[in-house]
Amino acid sequence: MRNVTIVFVFIICLLASGCGRSVAGNKTERQDVWQSAKTFPSFAAGTWQQKEGYWKIVIEPNGVVSSVVIPLSSAKIRPHQTTKVEMKDGSFSTFTGGDIIAECNPVTRELSVVVETREFHIRFLHNRIDGNRLDSFSGPVSQDGKIWKPGWIEIFDYGPEMPQDENDIFVEPIIFDKVASQTKLTEQNAPED
Repeated sequence: MRNVTIVFVFIICLLASGCGRSVAGNKTERQDVWQSAKTFPSFAAGTWQQKEGYWKIVIEPNGVVSSVVIPLSSAKIRPHQTTKVEMKDGSFSTFTGGDIIAECNPVTRELSVVVETREFHIRFLHNRIDGNRLDSFSGPVSQDGKIWKPGWIEIFDYGPEMPQDENDIFVEPIIFDKVASQTKLTEQNAPED
């Protein structure tokens, strides 16, 4: 139980820290704060791909996380939207994103991202898993802005058949490479003439 308490305190501190941005309110209010303040560090924006794994996090130049590819079925989730994924057996699974928040301290270069998968329903053959998860990443971005080395904490509820052991919650080191920069993202999202 002590480990779970430590993890929750860590996540609350993570959400409260950052570049002076409030996490209260809805996504549009948070986005407006970033756009008006223009304080999200450019070195932290871009597409971050896990070096050896499935995670892919897209952070726009204004600090808004537009999408995340999660390990479960390699599903691409977006904040407050539901994604439908076809499984290898032809069945469909759904994933609903919740709050997905990026914060960065420009002085320490500490980038933190919290990804809430509000609910998912995975179907494969005759099996079904329903649940939710919260993933938290926090760590430094290299001076050249190409590598991010956060610690990763995963908290999940996959139902009574797959409970998470409260003693099995720990910070796992992970490495991301930047595969697309802020400039490339801006060009990709620019309106066509």
